[in-house]
This record gives sequence, structure tokens and C-alpha cells, in this order.
Amino acid sequence: MAYPGRERAFRYDYCLIAVTVLLTLLGLVTLFSASYLFALNQPDRFRSGLTPINSNIIASVIMIFLFPLLALVKIDWLKSGYLVFALMAATAVLNMLPFIPFFQKANHRAGVDAMRWIVIRAGGREQSFQPSELIKVVLPLYLAYILDKNKDRLNKFMYGPLPPALWTGFFCFLVLRQSNFSEAALIALTGFSICFISGIRLHWFVIALGVLILAGFSLIYGDQDGRWYQRMSNFGRQQADPTDTGYQITLSEDAIRSGGFWGKGIGQGTVKTRTPEVHGDFVFASYAEESGFIGVVFYMALVGIFAFLCYYTAWRSKVFFVQLLAFGLVTPIVTQTMMNIAVVANMIPTTGVPLPFVSSGGSSLLMTLTGAALLVNLARQNILSESGEGRYAW
Repeated sequence: MAYPGRERAFRYDYCLIAVTVLLTLLGLVTLFSASYLFALNQPDRFRSGLTPINSNIIASVIMIFLFPLLALVKIDWLKSGYLVFALMAATAVLNMLPFIPFFQKANHRAGVDAMRWIVIRAGGREQSFQPSELIKVVLPLYLAYILDKNKDRLNKFMYGPLPPALWTGFFCFLVLRQSNFSEAALIALTGFSICFISGIRLHWFVIALGVLILAGFSLIYGDQDGRWYQRMSNFGRQQADPTDTGYQITLSEDAIRSGGFWGKGIGQGTVKTRTPEVHGDFVFASYAEESGFIGVVFYMALVGIFAFLCYYTAWRSKVFFVQLLAFGLVTPIVTQTMMNIAVVANMIPTTGVPLPFVSSGGSSLLMTLTGAALLVNLARQNILSESGEGRYAW
């Protein structure tokens, strides 16, 4: 139904859907190109037929059905305290399961292997899920809910800084116990940024920042035999030992340089065949080699449009809950993208953070697309409320 005197609103939610689909398809093509030879040369590892791209395809198929539901769900349901706390409790429980031996892989080495996945054995195969990915969606939802609920009391410690700090700290603790420092840092950054834009007093952030710096310093430099310390100490010195600690970074830089302006063409990369685990954190190196500078610009443009539309949604909304949730959902995606590319280009130490939409990992893609679907929902409701076509949308 049209309303007199109202112009048809520009449907930037459709643009957001289009960009999300393009990023997902581009990711699947890139991952297949980066991983098919890798899987072919390791028949023992992939004898079950579950190659690196399979989990991403499964996640994409699931989201074909789930995406429309999430994009159309009523915002009032998302603001329900019962739903929010149920999701928080489920996420907390799921992030404890990796510590239980039953949910670890069959050849798990205690004290050596990371405990990041819930492993389920079915039909002679091991299916895994990384529960920490849930936090990137559930924590912003909780923070938007609690900060919106307490928006008139944010300057009081018990209602402003304390609830976000407790839950963010708890999730960070669980993820650190899973031996995933970079993911914990990303979660802390997300919580920190959402609280910052909510309007909590600045002196609480100064205190929190000091605590985070001290905690990070002690975790990294308190264990000089640990992986986190080694990554920091080896940063910038990869060329001194290109066949050992600098092997992956050296090949990554070679792949980016060899792509030139136009790239070698999809499936034609050669450096990728020598890069260890290229389908994971270093998949961008394979993409840069095959698509060149022009492909990198295209990918960055898509990510930039995605980020702009999502932050635009947060900025245009007059609903405090929507502002916080939209900001909280898009920030981890953008931050991960920048961190991953910076690692591949040897600008920051290796973090182990996957490239959203592209890196192998069904858990990561599933949660990234879940966040994107909710962002489409927020954009859609914002447009309808502004145009008058959805006066009761909220």
C-alpha cells in the first residue's frame, strides 16, 4: 500500500543481499581453486571425501533456507529477554563441550592440540563445529539487548559497564581455554566497541583498556615456549629463516607478487600448491595470485560496500537496539577481513583468524551468513519504518 506524499524508499537491503551473495559465491570459487589440488595430493587425510570446501557448501545450502527466515523475523522477537538469555546459555554450554574428551577428535593429543571444535562421530566420519563462532552473533545480540534495556542507567557501574564486562570476559576466558587467542581478542574488541558507541562513560574504557593490555601482555610474554609468544617474536624476521618459521609467510608474499595486475587466472596458481594449509587462513594469497591486483580491488570493493551498507543501517536507525546490534554484527566481519589480509601481506603477526566468506570452515561461514541475514533484516525494517509501509514493523 502506498502512502500519499511518501517517496519510494531506496531498498539498500536488496543491495546488501546482492553483495552477500556475491561474496559467498566468490568465496566458494576461491576456496575450490585453492583447495582442490591440496585435497587431491592428500588422499589419506581426505579419504572420507570431506574436502575443505565441503563444509562451506553445506553451510551455504543451510543458509539458502535459513537466510530468508532470519531476514524476516520480527525484531521484537530478537529483543525478547527469554530468547537472548537462552541463546547465551546455549552458547556458553556449547563452548564448554570441547573440553570434554567425548567431543574431541579421536587422535586428540592432550596439552598439544587446540580444543576449538565439537567433534561428533557419525557413520565412520567425524563432523566438527567451532562453537566460538556463535559468540560473534550471540554476544552482540546480548549487548544490544542489555544496553538498550539499561540505556537510561548506563553511567551507573552496575547497569552500564558491569553486565557487558562479565559476559564478554566469560566468553573470552572460554575461548582462551580453547587455545584461540586471536578469536578471544576479536571478541573482546567487539564487546569493547559496542559498549563504546552505546555512550558508557569514557573513564570505564580507560580502565578496561589497561586491563586488556596487561592481560594480553601476560598471556603472550608469560609463556615464552608458547605459540602466541613465538608468533610475536618471529614477526618481521621471517626472511631470516624462510624454510622454517617464515615458510608460510614467504610463500604468501610470493603468491601476492606473482599475481601481478591481472592475475594468473582462476585455477592457474602455482605458488598456492606449495603453501601449507592454503585453504585456511592464507586463502587470500591464493586469490591474489590468481586474480591479481584487479581481483583484490574487486574483493575489497565488495567488502567496503557491505560494510558501508551495514554501518549505514546502524547510523540511519532511530532505534537504539538496532543501532547497537547492526554495529556489533558487522564489526567482527570487517575486523576479521582486515586482520586476515594484514597477516597474509605480512603487516601483522600471524593470528589464525579466517577470512570471512572465503576461508574453509562451515562454522565460520554459517555464522557470517547468519549475521548478514540479521543485518538485512535490520536494514529492511529500517527502510519500512521510514517509508511508512511498515508502521507496525517494530
